[in-house]
Amino acid sequence: MHDLRRICALSGLSLLAATWLGAQAPSPAPSAAPAAPANPFLLSPEERARLDQLSREDHADMLRQLGITKLRPGANGRAAAGEPGAANYDPAKANPYPDWPDPLTLKDGRKVTSAEMWWRQRRPEIAEDFEREVYGRVPSGVPTVAWTVAETVETTVGGQPVVARRVIGHVDNSAYPAISVDIKMAVVVPVNAKGPVPVLMMFGWGNMPGEPLPRFPGVQEPAAPPSTEQLIAAGWGYVSLSTASIQADNGAGLTAGIIGLANKGQRRTPEQWGSLRAWAWGAARAL
Repeated sequence: MHDLRRICALSGLSLLAATWLGAQAPSPAPSAAPAAPANPFLLSPEERARLDQLSREDHADMLRQLGITKLRPGANGRAAAGEPGAANYDPAKANPYPDWPDPLTLKDGRKVTSAEMWWRQRRPEIAEDFEREVYGRVPSGVPTVAWTVAETVETTVGGQPVVARRVIGHVDNSAYPAISVDIKMAVVVPVNAKGPVPVLMMFGWGNMPGEPLPRFPGVQEPAAPPSTEQLIAAGWGYVSLSTASIQADNGAGLTAGIIGLANKGQRRTPEQWGSLRAWAWGAARAL
């Protein structure tokens, strides 16, 4: 009996000591805030050198395909006026192409006289010029995109309650599994909306509310509230679409992303699309 009392007393002392020690122990450190995503514009010297080399190789390949063996030097902003290659600072000489084509005149010289002529004849002419000379053509047979909602959360943006959905668009890569393209975007709408709301799609990082954004050292944040907060406060929704998940914005990435997938890892031909057209393609799929 005495032994039992002694054991109980010792147990009580042990419990008291453990409780006291626990009270004296420092509180666990709060979990670290999630790290901001890597800024694609702030690269290590080695990675920058690698991308620059691949971009030069892509540029050289395009020159070879076009049969261009030499490029003229651009204007030199450091040269004095009158020196060879000096940049122009005279506004009177700033427009070397003063005669713009009339948007309402067909290439055969006929004037556009009706909406039907515009939609059926003149507009396709202009679109063809932009496809051939500016943005490039989207190749036939670009794979389809299957969209899934990966996450749904209720949170706030600028103090306003919202529903945010993380949406992933997986591009069918069954024809070339070596390249995967998963389009990332976040769709955010007000909770208290009584019906459909207008939504502004913005090129960005595809981040959900509260997730950190890449920051540029030395760049101050604007004084005005972020556009996302202004949109939600006005009763709108917004979409943050990650352009980098569609296509990299450099010559080194043109054999990857949706352009690389459509070409099965091969380089582009001169008339094919570039990053801007690829982003527009991705945005159109998101709509």
